[in-house]
Amino acid sequence: MDAERAGVFGLGEPLMEVYVACFDISDDGLRTRAGKVLLRHGDRVQKSVFEISVRDRAELEGIRRELVEIVGDDDNIRFYRLCAACRGASSTLDGSDVAGFPAVLIV
Repeated sequence: MDAERAGVFGLGEPLMEVYVACFDISDDGLRTRAGKVLLRHGDRVQKSVFEISVRDRAELEGIRRELVEIVGDDDNIRFYRLCAACRGASSTLDGSDVAGFPAVLIV
């Protein structure tokens, strides 16, 4: 069983969930603010695409609530979950791995 599935100390809960977050926001200021929110949770991989990691669904919902307060009605933000197998099978054009977040963060 891999570390993501085994969970912390064998409790059976995943350590982190990884998502691709991407947006289409027309206003420069709102786009910058939304980007700053997402950067607190991951890395910018393209101008409007981020790979973020969250502990659980509640943390993701918190990010969504924060973004709802920022964006306009015509703006669009999407979140795509990347399972461990999907991350392992993903790559960039040059063959580099993507979404390589560690299974454990030591603080």
